Amino acid sequence: MDGTNAAFAGDAVAERLPQVLHGQPGAVLLVQVSDGTVLFANPLAEQLAPGMRLPCPADDWSRRAGLETSAGDDITDPANDASPLSRIARGEPVHGERVTAARSSDMSREREALWVIGLPLSDAPVDQLSGLALVALLPLREEQMVADAKESAERLHSRAVLASDLSFTISDPNRPDNPLVWVNPAFEKVTGYARDDVLGENCRFLQGPDTDRAAVRRLRTALQTGETVTELLLNYRKDGTAFWNEVVISPVLNAEGEVTHFVGVQSDVTLRVQAERERDAALAVARDARHRLEFLSGVTDQLSEVLDPDAAQDLLPSLVVPEFAEWAFATMLDSSGRTRHIRASHASPSRAGDAARFQELQAGLNEGSISMRVLRGDLGPTLVSVEDEHVDAVTSTEAGALLRVLGLGSAIVVPLRARGQVTGSLTLLSGPDRPPFTEDDLATATDLGARAGVALENARLYAQQRRSSETLQLSLLTPPTTTPGLSVATRYIPAAEAAQVGGDWYDAFTQPDGSTVVVIGDVMGHDVSAAAAMGQLRTLVRALAYDRSAEPAEVVHRLDRLLDGLGLTTLATAVVLQFDGVDEAGERRIRWCTAGHLPPVAAAPDGAVRMLEGDGIVLGLGAEQERTQQSAVLQPGSTLLLYTDGLVERRDRSMEVRLAELRDVVASLAELDVETLCDELLARMLPGGSDDDVAIVAVRAEG
Repeated sequence: MDGTNAAFAGDAVAERLPQVLHGQPGAVLLVQVSDGTVLFANPLAEQLAPGMRLPCPADDWSRRAGLETSAGDDITDPANDASPLSRIARGEPVHGERVTAARSSDMSREREALWVIGLPLSDAPVDQLSGLALVALLPLREEQMVADAKESAERLHSRAVLASDLSFTISDPNRPDNPLVWVNPAFEKVTGYARDDVLGENCRFLQGPDTDRAAVRRLRTALQTGETVTELLLNYRKDGTAFWNEVVISPVLNAEGEVTHFVGVQSDVTLRVQAERERDAALAVARDARHRLEFLSGVTDQLSEVLDPDAAQDLLPSLVVPEFAEWAFATMLDSSGRTRHIRASHASPSRAGDAARFQELQAGLNEGSISMRVLRGDLGPTLVSVEDEHVDAVTSTEAGALLRVLGLGSAIVVPLRARGQVTGSLTLLSGPDRPPFTEDDLATATDLGARAGVALENARLYAQQRRSSETLQLSLLTPPTTTPGLSVATRYIPAAEAAQVGGDWYDAFTQPDGSTVVVIGDVMGHDVSAAAAMGQLRTLVRALAYDRSAEPAEVVHRLDRLLDGLGLTTLATAVVLQFDGVDEAGERRIRWCTAGHLPPVAAAPDGAVRMLEGDGIVLGLGAEQERTQQSAVLQPGSTLLLYTDGLVERRDRSMEVRLAELRDVVASLAELDVETLCDELLARMLPGGSDDDVAIVAVRAEG
């Protein structure tokens, strides 16, 4: 078969062989035919036979690699004289046969099928190459592909097979400029350069205007030092078209260790590079989308944690700078549609004063400004490049000057919506030193505006509901009456949940005989019904205790009967405590009755603290309940604390631990006046607030 026919036949199988080769470089050997000595092995070949010192006999290399025929025969066995490596070493061409290797490599797995191709360089144009044979071992993936490739290859000259995918070149560094002295047909096919065009030339003719010069320098350095090098280069074909070329260049050493030639294996990996770039671009898009989502979630979460609407409005602009914008300002409307609140924030601390002055000047925006048009609903989310006419659409010359100082660039204005109404707007400016905003930025800002609008409205509703619930709760609680010789302070703290109207109550009043009654109670539940029931119980207790100056046990027993007789199903805990007048020793006797409530705390002037225990069950379980009464004597200057469970209950601590903490805190505060004591007690016991209502009464028995 002559060269023309071989090339034609090579084209006929070119479509099958890329599937077989998978675009992977192969293991390459150069074998000296006269004595079967391996002179050169590229890095992939070194992985198959690690530690082999070259030159070495081909049989030794094969033995080290553990090569076997498709039948499992050792290629180096003398009885296997027909093995492909033996024939190649004798100078015979091998058109493609299957073998396996004992080790894995970057191109193949252990005992994976490898396709052996042997090409004697008998017609090489230089004498140094005419006694060599080029051996390539290429990975095969599918049995049918192997069969198809083998069937085709048997009809071809071996160089037609090599012409399919991999380019092989040999250069001579001992000649001026390290010229090419041999190329295979694949090189001609990939580059478009004919063999006669390139032999005797340095292969830099493949370089072009966009070839990475640093990679070229690395190649040149490796050639000068005689080292193997791998680089990915943008090269150019003869017709000027570019392709990505994965180049592996390795030195060929003689017995004295001198470099005689360089073998180059080149692969056109343009499709692979394009696929990787498309993958990287897709990953970049995904990362950007994830980052934007994380940004939106972060802003929403931080806004949602702020329950005061004014604080949330102040916070919003600072959450978008500097990550999203150079500076920003939020504009809010009142119920009549007038601008009532503007807050600006700048990424640079040095511009904080300018931002503060800008928000002062913008108390009333010009009706023609983009922000006002968005606030009125005339415009939706808007992206603009800030021009002079936009600067002129502000309220004053000073405000326009501040706009220029703070930085213009491009701007995005989005509405803040809640319940279908525009409640404000958010204006974002990129500044002159950032890239202008894009349509993607506009989409992100629009989503941000929707989320922020809901968060701000939730804060407003929360504050409104909290004010309503506090007003309702406090309207049911009257200040304690003044009693000579007793100092009384009360506190009520509603639950953190805005609409959670609770059933906690306190009371302190004087009976007709001059005794003072102090009550603490907690109706089960957290809703308006609990608050209503609390109001009923508080009124009943006050009426029952005032009548006949009843003692605590009698009050609680009569309350059981009333609840049962009136059909009230309310369940509640309570402590009713009565103070007598001062005796001759200056002491006061107290009596109390407990209905399932936590014990009061008594602190003596000497620092001794005790709990006033009781054993009664909760109210509302029937008229037949037995009620017992305890009594004690308080020294002058003693402090008594009554409280509801919101003061001490915590999910992360036991009640025993919390009650011990309460005793310690009361002991440390006993010398303070009762008003200060209440404030300090709440600050120490509830530094982060409470999820439940809290009611406390502190009483000081004066000397």
